[in-house]
Amino acid sequence: MFKINGIEMSSPTGCTWQLSDLSSDESGRSTRDGSMLKDIIAQKRTLNFTWTMLSWVEASKLANFCKNKGAVVMLTYPDIMSGGYMTGRFYTGDMSADYSLWIDETQRVTNVSCSFIEM
Repeated sequence: MFKINGIEMSSPTGCTWQLSDLSSDESGRSTRDGSMLKDIIAQKRTLNFTWTMLSWVEASKLANFCKNKGAVVMLTYPDIMSGGYMTGRFYTGDMSADYSLWIDETQRVTNVSCSFIEM
């Protein structure tokens, strides 16, 4: 479903896509009648990915992309607004995972989540 720096990653269980407006300092309710003046200077996407379960190796690969050495990545993802795949420069938000199954050779983490915020 998506790639980080050109490398395919395990498909997430879920993904939340968000589009945010960035407004200029002149935006706001500054008129006498309370009308809203909105000067949008940019729109940026945030993608929140979740995985129900990943192997230790998959989770480690994701963690190293997301939180190691600057955490700025090129993300390829399906974009609902463009109607197709896009590649853009993103920084990573918080990442979390639960150590769930740790028996012999079976090492799994669950409830993995990571956010990508467009730069």
